[in-house]
Amino acid sequence: AALTQPALCLLEPEHLAATVAALLDRGSVWCKYSSSPEVEEAIFQIEPARQRLQMVQEQVGIDTDVSVDIRLCGLVEAWACGTDWTQLMADTDLDEGDAVRVLRRTADFLSQMKLVEGLPESLVGKANIAAKLVDRAPIADMILN
Repeated sequence: AALTQPALCLLEPEHLAATVAALLDRGSVWCKYSSSPEVEEAIFQIEPARQRLQMVQEQVGIDTDVSVDIRLCGLVEAWACGTDWTQLMADTDLDEGDAVRVLRRTADFLSQMKLVEGLPESLVGKANIAAKLVDRAPIADMILN
């Protein structure tokens, strides 16, 4: 439901990457980077869809929280904007493995958006660009077991 929100089509690729990260990751983390106003507005626009999904899940007995967590949006956005790896790691308390996981999950999700039927081509195009911005060295070079 979140992917069908028109606000996503208005985002630049680096903001789309950060917004997607909010949909994927949760956890306790400190990060120097805060989410940009563009990302916060997109999250605000997604909120009604999140609430509807939460309500439907509760009605059918699915006891899983549908949450959005913006704490890592700034980190993903900074990476997508070209911050180097050493600086990124200095600006968070995530260890390298956790940072790689966040960025890989975000890039994977973005690259799979082309498989979702009915998404506007402009959004799919931006998602592909965003995936490439996130999946760059050293993330793209790391092999995870």
